[in-house]
Amino acid sequence: MDTVRFFKDHAKAQLQAARGGDLEATVRLSAIRGAAEPPTLQRVQHQVAVEAGYRSWQGLLEANEADRQLAAVMTREPLLTRNGMGYGNYHRTLAEQRKAFDEWRTELRTMADDVAEVTAWLLTNIEPLRTVNRRTTSYGHKHTVERAIGRYVANGELIAAGIIAGYPYAREAGGSPNVYFGMSARSLRAAGSTI
Repeated sequence: MDTVRFFKDHAKAQLQAARGGDLEATVRLSAIRGAAEPPTLQRVQHQVAVEAGYRSWQGLLEANEADRQLAAVMTREPLLTRNGMGYGNYHRTLAEQRKAFDEWRTELRTMADDVAEVTAWLLTNIEPLRTVNRRTTSYGHKHTVERAIGRYVANGELIAAGIIAGYPYAREAGGSPNVYFGMSARSLRAAGSTI
C-alpha cells in the first residue's frame, strides 16, 4: 500500500465531502479553520495527519513506512484497537467502555514495529485466499503467531498486520472483536495452528 497516496486521497475526499456539505466532514474540519474560512487542501491534510497521530502533514511524510501503514489501517478502520474491533462490553458502563476504547486505540497506535514484525511473519508463512476463511478468527491466528515468534501478540496487532498484508477480511458477527481473514488453512496448519 502506498501510504502517502492513501493519506493524500483521504484528505482530498474529506475536503470534497466538506465542500459538498457533508455534516460530519464539516464538523471535523471546523476544528482547523475559522467559521468563515473555506477549507483548503493544505489545512485538511494537516487535520488528517493530526487525526492519524502526527503533529503535522510534514510529520506524516517523514514517518517511517511501518508507522504510516499502521496509521492508514487505523484511519480506514476507526473501531480497531489493541484488543480487536469495537468497544468490547466486559460488563462496563458506556463511559468506561469509551475510556477503555480510547486507551486501547492509543496503545495500538504505538505498536507499529510489533505490527510490522507480525506482518512480515504472515507474508512469509501464510498463503492468502481470495475469500474469507471462517474456520477460525484473528484470536486463533494470534496464538499461532505467538508460538512462532515467541512473544505475546494482541488481537488488534494481528488484525492490523493481516489488513496491512492484504488478506481479505470480515468482522465476526455479534459485536465480537474478532475478524475472519482469507488465510489458507493448509499454511496455518503448517505454521502450527490447530484448525
